[in-house]
Amino acid sequence: MSAFEIVLSAVGGVFIVAGLFFTAGSVLGLLRFPDFYTRLHASRVGQGLGAPLVLVGLAIASADGAVAVRLLLLAALVAAIGPTLTHLSANAAHAAGLTPIVGRYTAPRPGEKVQHDR
Repeated sequence: MSAFEIVLSAVGGVFIVAGLFFTAGSVLGLLRFPDFYTRLHASRVGQGLGAPLVLVGLAIASADGAVAVRLLLLAALVAAIGPTLTHLSANAAHAAGLTPIVGRYTAPRPGEKVQHDR
């Protein structure tokens, strides 16, 4: 391996780690937030940066130029389609009658019985 290939691998690795960081934040939001709309928001924010960063990192670290171009096109596609899919999901949930939680939310303590007011 030449020094240039090592630098490209390192830069690609930095992009991949940054993308995984945003994806992990997205997963944490999916597990922690209380309702569909806040979970959808966390998912979109995390995946809007996470998935394209991972794909760009893979393109940078790729040894083949054709594969790198395909990965960059896929990153652009994921970044472009994501907001549309999120809008469609939120619109479908709203049309189906799913209401967001209004007011202050307090998470139940361990061992408490959860009461649903809906």
